[in-house]
Amino acid sequence: MSFKDKKVFITELVFRLNLEFTSEDKEQIAKLIKSYFRKRTNIINSSIENLAGGLLWVYSRINFLFQDNESWSQQRIAGMLGIKPKTVSNIANKIMDALRIDCFDQRFARKEIAEKDPRNDFFMTKSGFILHKDDIKNIIINNGLKEWHENINKLNEKRENMLDENSTVRKKASDDKGSNIKNKKLTEFFR
Repeated sequence: MSFKDKKVFITELVFRLNLEFTSEDKEQIAKLIKSYFRKRTNIINSSIENLAGGLLWVYSRINFLFQDNESWSQQRIAGMLGIKPKTVSNIANKIMDALRIDCFDQRFARKEIAEKDPRNDFFMTKSGFILHKDDIKNIIINNGLKEWHENINKLNEKRENMLDENSTVRKKASDDKGSNIKNKKLTEFFR
């Protein structure tokens, strides 16, 4: 049997197991199986049971299902399929390497797990620094406030300069006006 032909048998075997799949689980596992069988490199041409166990253990690891439900443990999956737990682990690791899967992988994780991914709270800058989103907000707010204060100070300086210029112009005008009046009086006096 070719590798591609195993897809149907593995899918049937996986969904026949009594693991209390939710509709989301069925959808994500089907997507995981489909993705793996689309691979052309780094595939494992192992028995149907081994591949089914590896795929189930990958899904369990991505979603941390083994922590809350004993039936999703590596030993239990291996026992249901009649294979060794170490084989399940080895196949799962090869599948994860082939598909470049890590924990919280949003392609195959339940929605609630994908949202809890702690990496969602971090951001990498162009220069490679990793910052928490709260730090970024604080930086933006602080820089924004700093810029706002700088702009206010510049406007105040401009206003003060304009007031100084206006008072200088007024003073000069009043001096000119006063000297004009004095000049008129003096001219009238000497006539």
